Parts: sequence; structure tokens; C-alpha cells
Amino acid sequence: MGPEVRHLHLASRDHAASRSFYETYFGFRFDSLFPRGDQPAATILRSPSGFQIYLEGASGDRLPEWFHFGFFVESAAACRELHDRMRHDGVPIARPLVSEPFTNYFCTDPDSHLVQVYFDPHAV
Repeated sequence: MGPEVRHLHLASRDHAASRSFYETYFGFRFDSLFPRGDQPAATILRSPSGFQIYLEGASGDRLPEWFHFGFFVESAAACRELHDRMRHDGVPIARPLVSEPFTNYFCTDPDSHLVQVYFDPHAV
């Protein structure tokens, strides 16, 4: 087995709001705080599979408009259900739900990071 991505480090203006978003919709749980010297500690969240998201204080740097990361879900129905739940909860939907060429949509987290939720039957 070769190298694999194990964590994503994101700038966050509000750790509590971001933590709630990833816990509520994607099953992450608080893992720990990562000390940063004289800076506020980064919040580390862990998914059931062990993937980590580090939330650290936001800076003035902006990511390219196309930058996003994706959450693969188990079925097209699960994708539609999560979309409807997020929409009902007021999560901003950046790109609407589509079913072709595969089921997906884009939302934004509390820090405006673009997040894709998708099911691609060819990736199963």
C-alpha cells in the first residue's frame, strides 16, 4: 500500500460552527486540540474511518474558486436525502443537486469552503 491522504487542514473563523457542521452531516467527532505555540490550538476532528480535519484560525489567504473536497456517500438516495436535510437546515447549496453523469451537489461549510457530496456508481 502506498501513501494515502489522512488529514485536511482548513482555515476556520468559527471552530464551534465548523465542528458542528462536520459532526452533524459527516459523522466526525472531536479528537483533540493541537497546540500551536503562542497561537490558539487547532481543533482536530476525526471521522469513523480515521480521516482527520484540522481547523485552525483563518488568515487572509483565499483558495482558488475551484478548490473543493468531496464526501462519497453510499447511494444516490443517500445523496438526495443529505441534500434535502442540509437545505432544510439552511446550509448554503452552492451548486444544485444533479443526477448526471452521477448524483452530486456542492454546499459550503461555515467558513465558505466548497464541499461536494456525491455518489458515483462507477466508484463502488
